[in-house]
Amino acid sequence: MIDFQTRIDKAKEILEKADSIIIGAGAGLSTAAGFEYAGATFDKYFSDFKKKYGFNDMYSGGFYPFKTQEEKWAYWSRFVYLNRYKNNENKLYK
Repeated sequence: MIDFQTRIDKAKEILEKADSIIIGAGAGLSTAAGFEYAGATFDKYFSDFKKKYGFNDMYSGGFYPFKTQEEKWAYWSRFVYLNRYKNNENKLYK
């Protein structure tokens, strides 16, 4: 059996040679990056959705059964803009 340090060294070698790395991550990555899906951030960017549909955070909005595709994509386009493009200098995501 290969010891733990040998495995770490091999992984380091592979990563150093890679042109790029794709990371599949779950819910904790955004939190670790400092993104806030509720509170002041939500109120600033989604107050109209909060007022009209009654949800209080971006996560819940992602599951809301919008009646039209226009409403759904109005929500998602704003969500993507805010969490992908507006905050594109986040060190963890880079």
